[in-house]
Amino acid sequence: MMSVKSMTGFGTSRDGLSDRFAVGVVVRAVNNRYLDVQVRLSFREEMPEVEAAIRQEVERVAQRGRITVQVDFQRLEPPNSRVLVNRSGLEDLMSQLEGLAVSAGDLLAVPGLINVSAESAVFNEDEVSALRKVVAEAAAAFAEMRGQEGARLAEQINLDLGEIETFLDWFEPQTEGFRQRVFDRLREKVAELLEGRGVDEERLVHEAALLADKADVSEEVVRLRTHLESFSRRITKGGPVGRALDFLCQEIHRELNTLGTKCRELGIADRVVDAKGAVERIREQVQNLE
Repeated sequence: MMSVKSMTGFGTSRDGLSDRFAVGVVVRAVNNRYLDVQVRLSFREEMPEVEAAIRQEVERVAQRGRITVQVDFQRLEPPNSRVLVNRSGLEDLMSQLEGLAVSAGDLLAVPGLINVSAESAVFNEDEVSALRKVVAEAAAAFAEMRGQEGARLAEQINLDLGEIETFLDWFEPQTEGFRQRVFDRLREKVAELLEGRGVDEERLVHEAALLADKADVSEEVVRLRTHLESFSRRITKGGPVGRALDFLCQEIHRELNTLGTKCRELGIADRVVDAKGAVERIREQVQNLE
């Protein structure tokens, strides 16, 4: 069974890639609606194949969140240098300076004549494979932390979910005979208003029944139970359920609003406010889930 995961997390790893390079990898994430992996390499050269390999390892353990992968390479031996000489320029300059005492230092000072550049960082297949392993280790530590944080969030969510279920357990007995009481009260009130006007009794009963039906809360209670069961089932199953749970929070909040509107005379306003507060706390926690 999978567990729910937080979208925030941190993981790191460091190792050698070869005799030439060592690498340190840090993976961290913040909340985001979708998966967004950003790779930052310490070398300036563009390395699309290396970046693709890094992304693959991270995407194995995450499905949502803005994830930053910082990869810092260290050279274990100095790079070979390349000397590029502008031969045509050098020949032109030497012909113009013929007969003058010119040192090598003077020539090196001429812009664009002689350039010395370090060998570019090009990784061989074994080094890329070793890099994948280091990234995978950092990603595993990152995923473990997200799992631990997800378990903590799930524990708090279940406590608040239990508060809403307790409210429903209290609320349902309060509604026994509710429709009949509403019907009787409406019938009496309308009869008082229309006393002496010869209103048809059958029509009066029919209209009162329609109004009583509109005040019935049995459907809202059933839907609330269904939403709570679905919520509990999803969080127990685990996986990337954050968006589904956020939707269920909206539905639960809507049903509680309807209960509060229909049942004002039952004196449940404060209890409804408490239940809605639990939904808001759950939704705040759900925003952090993958």
